[in-house]
Amino acid sequence: MTSALLDEPAPASSAAARPLAELTIELAQGCLDKLETPGALEDEEVVHDLRVATKKLRAAWNLVKGLAGSELSRQRREALQHLSAQLSASRDLAVLDSLAQKLAAQQTDGEIALALDTLRDQMRTPSGHTAADPELAASDTLSLVRNHLREEIHAWHTLDHHESDHWRRAIRHQLRKSRTRACRDSFEALRSQDPELWHDWRKTVKRLRYQREFVAHMQGRTTGKIDARISRLGSRLGDRNDLANLAALADRYRDEAKLSPPIHGLIRKAIALEERQLLSNCRRLGRTTFLRRK
Repeated sequence: MTSALLDEPAPASSAAARPLAELTIELAQGCLDKLETPGALEDEEVVHDLRVATKKLRAAWNLVKGLAGSELSRQRREALQHLSAQLSASRDLAVLDSLAQKLAAQQTDGEIALALDTLRDQMRTPSGHTAADPELAASDTLSLVRNHLREEIHAWHTLDHHESDHWRRAIRHQLRKSRTRACRDSFEALRSQDPELWHDWRKTVKRLRYQREFVAHMQGRTTGKIDARISRLGSRLGDRNDLANLAALADRYRDEAKLSPPIHGLIRKAIALEERQLLSNCRRLGRTTFLRRK
């Protein structure tokens, strides 16, 4: 089930090899530095970078699960997942609004475009769940994010920065396990339309991507062609997940009588057409990346 592409020779590089703990501390510190800019959490790009960093750090803790101890690894991954959730709400809505705008611009049917514009109008309508004092809420979130990142840096400082041969062997072993899991999830997802399987596939593909990037930096080399392919697959699976979230939001608005059934039907039609193309793209990338025989 393993693709020959996953065993391609490592590209050469003049970069110096670096310990994993050094890389993760640098990543977390970079996030802290970004938060020094006033209004940082109102910047969509900064929030996106923070969320990606939490996913990378979770992937790193998975890599050292056998070295740091399963309990510490689990605690840190759960803390990072909580942090990502804290950052999600406002950005998720912005992503869905941007996606609906993109779909509307693609339409040749004016009725579908208008239906998508109606959906966007509903997204921008206050839900009644906003904080009474937005500035206080932003201050609380900023403090929470900073504390999480400081705890993350402290946790990595407690680990061995020199990384003996034992460390490197253990990390390679965990990377192989992640690769096997991604291949297995690819095999299962490509045989099914189950959205849960595709959701799991997206997570394992992204985790493998970030882990391979860390290992490449640890070895002082650049990433290769397979890493670019894994990255593209992860992005396409992320796009499919965004479409699924947009469909779920449209369903919710219909159930709350914020969208009429005809408008809801037009929105779902546009989503279904886009999803069909994405699924085809994901299947092709999945087969060539993970299921091509040696």
